Amino acid sequence: MKNVALFAFAILGFCGNAFAGTPNPAENFEPAPVSKNAKRKDSVVTWLKPYARLARDFGVESAREGSAPLACAWRGETVNFRVAVAAGEKDLENLDYDKTVTLTLRLRTRAKKKSGGFIEMKATVSPVRWTVGQGGVQFADVVDPSGSKTSVPAGTVREFLVSVNVPADAVPGFYQGRFFVDAGGKKFVRLRVRVFPATLPPPQDWAIHLDLWQHPQSVARWAGVEPWSKEHFEALEAPMMRLRDLGQKVVTCSIIEEPWNHQTFDDWGSMVKWTRKANGKWKFDYSAFDAWVDFMMNKIGIDEQISCYSMLPWMMKIWYFDEASKTQESLVLNINTPEFSEVWGAFLSDFKKHLQKKGWLEKTCIALDERPDAQLNAARKVIEQFAPEFKIVSANDHPTKMSEFVYDISPTFNHSGGDVPALAEKRRGEGKKTTFYTCVHPAKPNSFTHSAPAEAHWLGFYAAANGFDGILRWAYNSWNKNPFETTAFGNWPAGDCFLVYPGNRASMRLTHFRNGLEDFEKIRILRERAALPGASEELKLSVKNLDAYLKENFTVAYGGGTEHEAQVKRATELLDFASFHLHSKKEK
Repeated sequence: MKNVALFAFAILGFCGNAFAGTPNPAENFEPAPVSKNAKRKDSVVTWLKPYARLARDFGVESAREGSAPLACAWRGETVNFRVAVAAGEKDLENLDYDKTVTLTLRLRTRAKKKSGGFIEMKATVSPVRWTVGQGGVQFADVVDPSGSKTSVPAGTVREFLVSVNVPADAVPGFYQGRFFVDAGGKKFVRLRVRVFPATLPPPQDWAIHLDLWQHPQSVARWAGVEPWSKEHFEALEAPMMRLRDLGQKVVTCSIIEEPWNHQTFDDWGSMVKWTRKANGKWKFDYSAFDAWVDFMMNKIGIDEQISCYSMLPWMMKIWYFDEASKTQESLVLNINTPEFSEVWGAFLSDFKKHLQKKGWLEKTCIALDERPDAQLNAARKVIEQFAPEFKIVSANDHPTKMSEFVYDISPTFNHSGGDVPALAEKRRGEGKKTTFYTCVHPAKPNSFTHSAPAEAHWLGFYAAANGFDGILRWAYNSWNKNPFETTAFGNWPAGDCFLVYPGNRASMRLTHFRNGLEDFEKIRILRERAALPGASEELKLSVKNLDAYLKENFTVAYGGGTEHEAQVKRATELLDFASFHLHSKKEK
């Protein structure tokens, strides 16, 4: 996660803020406009470029005329349009807008008579709410549920996200539709989608090794329910299904209290209760761990890997209940003492037996986050002695000598270039995973609230360009006190702690990020098909050209620059061109 401890949060104590007991009532909060456009007399409805950065007092001069750009899509893919409704001198209260949009394909075949001549698919429409990011600047980021009520104060703008979930059995061709808004009169923007014959598999079948860290305790606090209660799991269901539909592969588990020393608003409470009995032996209660893992694997469908944090907490401290004194106590463990091996040996031996009974042992990894090699090696030796069946996961600044012993490594983005792509290929041949990660750093590219919108999309192309198995990011939903009021928290860049909002609301950042994940999968499929016997020369050449562009432009050096939008646009063009040839008549 992060390699800087927030000592200010240590005063929260053992229980910390894991359960505040009452839900936050401000889900409909939106900050008042800082400024308004006094020049605009009439309302304006216009489409926006995919990565345009919107100001709340959006000017008429920014409006786009004519038809919206053509969006190309595979069957099974989600494509998005951005639309702006800018109010003039009058407030647009309870705006009347299309909650769904029908896009139609006009048939020119024999099927025309059977279908009436048209094939339809639907787009959903979601208003995008403003929140506060870095430096008090307002950003359009909160994607409200489709069809939500919304208003546009005079002199300001409201963005809408129009999403087309292309059916897996959609008829290929050109689809067109119109999004209508009553904003001082009926106005509309055109939507155009070209559907290719290629099909993107469902997210559960994507190959990308996506690891966005979940924070279930944050959901309990916001919902005002007891952790691990029936109500808690009900509140978790929708956001975790959204996570599954990103291609998530990993279940995040905390096996001790506060592995990262109170660096989030809500504590990371342990899913395992540690008890030292009166005779000095250890007892472990896995009730919460079992409930959480069972929920994620069997109810949600995220079932490839279980990552357990951590044998090496930042303060090297374990909290437990002392049966003799009937009090909560802490134990600081030094890797150079026999006690480190004794305590963790007792846990690992018991944990292994428990996981064998549950049938989860092969999927469970001990996660050692941002720790130096000396500590990693000490933990490895204990694991090999007591439970060699466990694999090791390690997010670290850069690969080290210890990396060869780690099943799933993830260097930071800034240290993921150079020889790391070649290392990733070698490790893949050994059945190991290699990803890269972003968190507080780098400044670019990232998915902070203030990040250029194309940066989040760029990350998926970068993973594909450099042969990574996937992407890691903390965190999916470590909410601050109220993310609708501000996305800032502590010393972290605004938006760093979460990509999804309470109430299962996506963010625009997550929307762009997901586009990159879909492109990662499409590139993988194109490469596989181009390598098959019988692949057309057009397909092989177009994939070759795409790969050459990716390799040259999606690098660590370019990641820190300002060309993300231009690079994503060009890579998308090359990807679409290769997609066109995937099912061409010349391909056997």
